[in-house]
Amino acid sequence: MSDTPMTADDVLRIAAYKDRSAALEAMVIAYSYHRVAGDLAEHLGRETNNWYCYATWTSKAVGESLDLGPDSPFIEDFSRRLGVPQRFKRLFRAALLTLLGPSYQLGLALANRAIFLETASLAVNLWNDTPDRYLRVSPESQVTPTPPEFLTGLLSPADPRYLRDAAQLLVEAAGTEDPDERAELMLGANIALSAYEQARAQAALELVLYRPVRWLTRVSWRSLRSLVTRRRFARFRLYSATHADQPWLTRKLEDLWSSLYTRHLFSVRTPLSDIKVGRPLTAPAGVDPAQVWAPIRNERVRKLAEEFITEDQAASTAGVTDWVSYPDRMRFIVSYFRVYQRVDALYQVPFDKELAEGLAEEMRRGLVPEAVGHLPSLRGRRYYAYPAETDPDVHEMAHFDFEPFLEAIPLDPDTK
Repeated sequence: MSDTPMTADDVLRIAAYKDRSAALEAMVIAYSYHRVAGDLAEHLGRETNNWYCYATWTSKAVGESLDLGPDSPFIEDFSRRLGVPQRFKRLFRAALLTLLGPSYQLGLALANRAIFLETASLAVNLWNDTPDRYLRVSPESQVTPTPPEFLTGLLSPADPRYLRDAAQLLVEAAGTEDPDERAELMLGANIALSAYEQARAQAALELVLYRPVRWLTRVSWRSLRSLVTRRRFARFRLYSATHADQPWLTRKLEDLWSSLYTRHLFSVRTPLSDIKVGRPLTAPAGVDPAQVWAPIRNERVRKLAEEFITEDQAASTAGVTDWVSYPDRMRFIVSYFRVYQRVDALYQVPFDKELAEGLAEEMRRGLVPEAVGHLPSLRGRRYYAYPAETDPDVHEMAHFDFEPFLEAIPLDPDTK
């Protein structure tokens, strides 16, 4: 790993680069999260995991799931879990690619890139001379062009107070010598960051999980009609509409599919094992459950945790019924943070040496977007240059340019 800390320019360059495959992009982001986790450890120590340790392994898993090639480990694992016989695996892959469609890769990759931009830009700015800003993708800004439909449809709103809480808790953690107090403050920062990024990713998650059902019930027959009549229809609007706005049959099938996927197929990747989220969360070897579930003394951290879990260990660590549910998902994630808080393996490099060196080179590709000098500053915000035109077609997600929609937001709401 490089001895040079990640900078805001590094984060901007990585997030703004448009010409990587979705799988490679997620691996670059995973390695970047690993770098950020190590940089924070210089200030916070390694006795307790910071949020970027968890993000490293999650993004690596995202990269593996975005690889849909002939030798895709994601498809191979999926077919194994479903018990697909060897002779039917090619047919299974073809059917799965049809059900997932291009919006699976593109939507998940876009959300992953946006969340990396927003969370990593906060971390790398914490100990700068002016640690008062984070970057946000802001399609609603009055000084940017009209955003493409997929940008507003795939990035859900999230409460920025969570980012301010995370920044403050991390700075306080760096300033204390008490290891137990630091651990609690870092837990609070981890919770706040996940509360923000999980809310931000909600729409993209729904698109990815519900897309197969919506293709079967709402898009497939319209595609055939469109082929015959040569009249186009708005596929993306059907895919990105909220669950509540779907017809009754589609809603019921979506509920059944997401519940089945959560309970039997979905897992959270760690360097120790894959945690099956549909089953109760258990402590890994060497972790004392009594110590993990000791009462939280810091009032702010306790209130953050109480937004999502209770001190009832069994209820908090119960398996998730439906991963689409933000409260149920956050309950499991917060419990995961508490149980794995001191598992040092999360600081490991997520790739072998040769691949890590290649990803380090890949991180340096591209140019850093430049802040706009002639636009007025609004409440201390800084805007970034944008290209002359933006194609609203959903397939532009493959090479989407974040530059029109980057905004530097003060962490202090009173900053003018």
